[in-house]
Amino acid sequence: MKAPWLAALSLIAALGCDDGRGADSPAEAGSATSLSASAGPMMANATASANAGPMMASATASAIRPASGEGAGPMMANATASAGAGPMTANATASAGAGPMTANATASAARPASGEGATQGDMALLPAGVFLMGAYREYGSSEEKPAHEAIVPGFWLDRREATVAEFRACVDAGRCTPSAALPFCNGHVPGRERHPINCIDLRQAALYCAWAQKRLPSEREWEYAASGGTERRRYSWGNAEPTSLLACYYHPGTCEVGSFPAGAFGLYDMTGNVWEWTQSEFLPFPSRPGLDAIADGKLYVYRGGAWSRRFAKWMRNLLRNRYGASEKSAAIGVRCAKSVEPLACPPDTEARDGQCVRTSGPVLCEPGYAFDQALAACAPSTTTSGANGASGTNGASGTNGASSANGASGTNGASSANGASGTNGASSANAALSPPAAPATTAPITRTRTPQFDADCARHWPRTPYSFAFTGGLNFPARQPALKQHGCAPRDMGMSWTSACCASP
Repeated sequence: MKAPWLAALSLIAALGCDDGRGADSPAEAGSATSLSASAGPMMANATASANAGPMMASATASAIRPASGEGAGPMMANATASAGAGPMTANATASAGAGPMTANATASAARPASGEGATQGDMALLPAGVFLMGAYREYGSSEEKPAHEAIVPGFWLDRREATVAEFRACVDAGRCTPSAALPFCNGHVPGRERHPINCIDLRQAALYCAWAQKRLPSEREWEYAASGGTERRRYSWGNAEPTSLLACYYHPGTCEVGSFPAGAFGLYDMTGNVWEWTQSEFLPFPSRPGLDAIADGKLYVYRGGAWSRRFAKWMRNLLRNRYGASEKSAAIGVRCAKSVEPLACPPDTEARDGQCVRTSGPVLCEPGYAFDQALAACAPSTTTSGANGASGTNGASGTNGASSANGASGTNGASSANGASGTNGASSANAALSPPAAPATTAPITRTRTPQFDADCARHWPRTPYSFAFTGGLNFPARQPALKQHGCAPRDMGMSWTSACCASP
């Protein structure tokens, strides 16, 4: 018998909350406003997006769509330090598990403590640092590249996601407007006071943080915090794939905040439960320091994966999802940040115009690259150094950046595994990927047989065990009538394609 959240797929489609604008990689994509690339049946609401796993139940209506993002490559063999590890000094030399630094950068780059450090109320103090943000060239999605140096001043970050009770206090004070009352939205459900607030748009999130005398984090700050600073963790806890023991993931709804072990810097639920808004506009990398103004007609980044995801790839720290400022989802919430005053900058940088700027030392580049002063960018290096072989989230492991035992293969790190299931029902990070990506188009919608995903269809939708790829059309909603016409259920999706399970071959 089909699980309740799989049966809800038709409801999500009917609500039209599956429009995605995300990445187009068949390997990974996101959930929320964007249509991204491969995810598996989306579970719950949530934002439907391209690569999300079976949507569990739907939830967000109009503006509640899944975000999209895209995947990274194979995970590396070596695991990073656990969340319980003690803080390391700011100038500690990077170890093999630390973020990749250029051959000469080990001394100057600040290595932040990824264990539990100083706290203020229920906020954690994250030390200033310099880290490589984004995915390596051989891995991940084009949206996550290039990997680039990002300088982060010291800042405070909430250890937990904002709860229903906390957000309600802001509403009661007349400073916030109520969250939406749609399926899977927590704000109006009795007994959910300790669950994360969801179904709020970017402006509501920003108003809540301002009421709490805080602010939204930037995308740089969020990735730095989730990745353990320079450690380049694949997930907040390290490189081990998500399970129901590590995160609120592949779950029929949200979980109470702080229900799972803390990850980097003693932060809870950076991976899973709800995606988290940032006040950074969704733009091509390299990223920019500071916060962006909130305006209509632009897309803003949210990060972290959610309870509604079926495939682990949606939970990666590097995955970028986006929504418009007025859009909402039952899979998106908020965590607030606070600046350290006066501005605290890492070694080899100084404060200028409210930002930390490098004044000495080599610029960080990914393994095999070095900073070219003439190009003002990282370029292929003529020499190889051990420091450049540091393992990271993108699957580079060992001195030469060779991929690890996870066996990821194919463009954008797509793996060969098809629907492998992990502990407690968590799917493999390299599982059940999708058809080749193609540019978004208004071309006629076509249907192509994809038998490699039949096993996944048979497992999750026994009555529709045959897999097809629907391509063409502008986005997922545009292809939805074709799926309905053929009696098919959406399994996964990208900006230009939908993987579906149909009743007959």
